[in-house]
Amino acid sequence: MKKSIYLLLAGAMFFTACKETTMEEMPKSLYVRLGGNAAISAVIDQFIANVAADTRINAFFADAASDPARLTKLRNNLINQVGEATGGPEKYTGLSMKAAHKGMNVQEADFNALVEDLSKALDKFNVPMTEKNELLGALATMKADIVEPNASLYAQLGGNAAITAVIDQFITNVAGDARINAFFAAAAADPARLNKLKMNLINQVGQATGGPEKYTGLDMKTAHKGMKITDAHFNALVEDLDKALMKFNVISKPRRDLLGALGTMRADIVGQ
Repeated sequence: MKKSIYLLLAGAMFFTACKETTMEEMPKSLYVRLGGNAAISAVIDQFIANVAADTRINAFFADAASDPARLTKLRNNLINQVGEATGGPEKYTGLSMKAAHKGMNVQEADFNALVEDLSKALDKFNVPMTEKNELLGALATMKADIVEPNASLYAQLGGNAAITAVIDQFITNVAGDARINAFFAAAAADPARLNKLKMNLINQVGQATGGPEKYTGLDMKTAHKGMKITDAHFNALVEDLDKALMKFNVISKPRRDLLGALGTMRADIVGQ
């Protein structure tokens, strides 16, 4: 009887030891080690703030940043994506990475900047190196679906057909803009002149963005000599072009690049 009690005690101790060993060896998910939803949400909020201040890549997010509803959706998608990827209960329901970044012309340098901004957010909340590296490693697996072969601004805009549609809308916008339409009144009244202006604009944008078009019109200083265009007039012109680009859903990065190219002409247009 005494021997049986010893065997029972020994068996109980054995199973208890096995249970403790199993519990000790059961690894915690990255989600738990990061701190769960609350901690991930705080990191994502800081990550978004970092990206917004990062001039290397914030143009990619400008449209979302200007729309509270879109920004909230982006934030929630990122939280859910990180939560699901790290073993949490969240479910990511957004687009695949390839679909979400198609046509954005994200380059390796852009991706690296994004990783840096996330790394800084993790550092702010003192995320340990092991967990930090695991999360950044998970992001690295998405690189092939995010980074695209470099495309010219012309290709990003959609080529001649897309540029033509934008220019048609731009001309319509200018015609309805009382701030500057007087400068174009003579051309608007003459179909031949208006068509020439349209073709010059298409060719100018095409050539400036890397397309095969060739601009053969006057240089900007000569074309605007004596017109007394002010900064306010130029800004109105930029607004009208931006509205045309937005109508055709040109994403923020190529839109900014094109408007930036127009900005380089300011000195040759204003004050002539």
